[in-house]
Amino acid sequence: MTTLIKNGTIITATDMYKADILVKNGVITEIGSEISKIASEIIDAADKWVFPGGVDVHTHMDAQCDGMTTVDDFETGTTAAAAGGTTTILDYAEQAPGTSLTQTLEEWKAKAESHSVIDYGFHLALSEINEEILSQMPGAVEAGVTSFHVRLDGYGSRYIQDGDLLEFLQRTTNAGALACVHAENGEVIDLFVRRLTAEGKTSVKYLPVARPPEVEAQAIAKAVSLAEMAKTPLYLTNLSSAHAIEKVKGARDRGLPIFTETCSHYLAMSSDRYEDSEGIKYYCTPPLRPSWHEEILWKAITSGDIHVVGSDHMAFNYAGQKNLGKENFTQAPRGFPGIQERLAILNTAGIQSGKINANKLVELACTSPAKLFGLFPRKGTLAVGSDADMVIFDPKADVTLSKSLSLSRSDYTPYEGMRARGAVWLVIQRGKVIAREGKVMGKAGQGEFISREKFNTP
Repeated sequence: MTTLIKNGTIITATDMYKADILVKNGVITEIGSEISKIASEIIDAADKWVFPGGVDVHTHMDAQCDGMTTVDDFETGTTAAAAGGTTTILDYAEQAPGTSLTQTLEEWKAKAESHSVIDYGFHLALSEINEEILSQMPGAVEAGVTSFHVRLDGYGSRYIQDGDLLEFLQRTTNAGALACVHAENGEVIDLFVRRLTAEGKTSVKYLPVARPPEVEAQAIAKAVSLAEMAKTPLYLTNLSSAHAIEKVKGARDRGLPIFTETCSHYLAMSSDRYEDSEGIKYYCTPPLRPSWHEEILWKAITSGDIHVVGSDHMAFNYAGQKNLGKENFTQAPRGFPGIQERLAILNTAGIQSGKINANKLVELACTSPAKLFGLFPRKGTLAVGSDADMVIFDPKADVTLSKSLSLSRSDYTPYEGMRARGAVWLVIQRGKVIAREGKVMGKAGQGEFISREKFNTP
């Protein structure tokens, strides 16, 4: 099976040029001008961009959160991903207390293997830090999972002590993996929530008061300080604020190997959404911030202090799930859909507004996540020998985002009514067309589990 993509403008994280791409048996075998070899399928990409398939390293499929199950499993979630130009995800495999890492990985593999439309891997998200769990890390790395995640927004018995966090960082690095941290101070958040509850201030408009940017900055400062003591790299997820960026920039200016991720919603939506009558739709953690934080995040992207943009796709329905928190936001599950819209948001809010160029989009959404998480150069670039995962993007298209276009099972999209300049025209995975103009032809179960390389500082 050979496929020839002709006349497109190829965009990688570093280059932009016109060329043809020849694919054989799912792998790129030749890139050059006016390739004229016979192919089973010829795709004319004239006037369009051709860039690597999107790599989204922050998703939650078929997951439990706040006592509820996400409405997207690996089939519907990755169908939405394919429509939006994402061909590989790393999902959070959540370890239940008392469950081994091997059991957790096998459980998540079973969820994905007969359902995922696109390729997939996992982070192991730890619910506890103890010797039994830490000793299982090397085995998980040998099984192809080379990142581990903890959250600092727990409180009480779920609060991670500093010594345990230091031990986690060192043991993760010693195993050849990358330590990932969600940084918000859970003990302080718990205090703020209890105070607000006592005052009857429980509607979602008080969410930013319960989780202000200072609790994010404080937790980041602690995580960075402990990583410096441990002499380990650190990957910070979900950066949402100028306060967070200030801490990161200071650490990176000192030469520390701190890598960071923001999410597409922090670049395109602000906390005024919480004033809406259905503001609970936008409940996420960290919360959306006032719009001026967006500009600081974009500047951090330009300066290289933010490396990855993920979707944090955690889809729930408004009816029967999110709306349970209309009177008290703590009664709603956190998170919302966004995997299908990620590239469109980056193009519209980034390229079309002059904040980034097309190379930077590819870096943020494809190449850097692939490099940081042991997927490169198989994923994240267009080069001879790489998997033939590609997005053919029409930069001239004009689309209004809406639930009617969304393939997520969620009954809403947080981006309803946003005008998107540019749209995914065709999506190719290992040489096969899996989506065309928002319609997905890829089948459940055709995605493959990707065993990842050990962490190497890019």
